[in-house]
Amino acid sequence: MQQYMVLYRDDAVMAPADPPLAFQCSADDADHAEEQLLDAEPAAEVLWIVQTDNADEAYNDYWGNTPA
Repeated sequence: MQQYMVLYRDDAVMAPADPPLAFQCSADDADHAEEQLLDAEPAAEVLWIVQTDNADEAYNDYWGNTPA
């Protein structure tokens, strides 16, 4: 299993301008990571899935930033 970060929104608890929430899990692949998120947070809207255990890396990848 690999470490994944799934970035997601839950409009029931978030304002439109809020950054995505992050969900960390161990999964076989990205589909499995998404399934785990949706099991934990059924109202979640998946935005991004990245193979990492670091939320900063996931946000940087999502927003197209690369560390200096």
